[in-house]
Amino acid sequence: MTTKILALSLGSIGALEYSTGWYHDPVTGQPYYYDAENKKWYIYAAGILQPLAIAEQTAPKVVSLMAGNSLTISISYKYTGPAVTGAEEYFSIGYKDALGYHPSVVGTNSKNLPACSTATLFTASKALVIPSNVGDNWNHIECKVWHGTPDVPETGLRYLNALTIVGLVATVTEFTIVDYLKV
Repeated sequence: MTTKILALSLGSIGALEYSTGWYHDPVTGQPYYYDAENKKWYIYAAGILQPLAIAEQTAPKVVSLMAGNSLTISISYKYTGPAVTGAEEYFSIGYKDALGYHPSVVGTNSKNLPACSTATLFTASKALVIPSNVGDNWNHIECKVWHGTPDVPETGLRYLNALTIVGLVATVTEFTIVDYLKV
């Protein structure tokens, strides 16, 4: 039995950025589509484009948190399609390593989506409480919408380095001697 490994490098390579368009794996010939605006790859299978992974972006801001704090994450998305029962709005805080993204704190909302013939805006939010066993590497946020009946394809976004975890070690900053006088 021979084991074959498929290794694909998707997205940017060093300073190279991909533009929107079709790309082919040079070994297999498999076509892939890249949407540069949303930084998302799709595979062409069964006559439709399927997203390969959650898009990642550098976070537009950084929030400092410590154990016991609550972080409220708000999302919005536009939906077009049939009525869906039990679509899941997913919110998480986690970390990323060579094996991928690992959610550490997760919250979900269940949402019934009405039939929409035009792109209709939906919003949601979820408060996530930072537990006492927080890791100093829990600095990413991932949100998505998916599942339900009929199934909603996984669509979402991951913000990289959106959080700074503080208070894990005792730290004193801006220490100064305010004054001294002869008495």
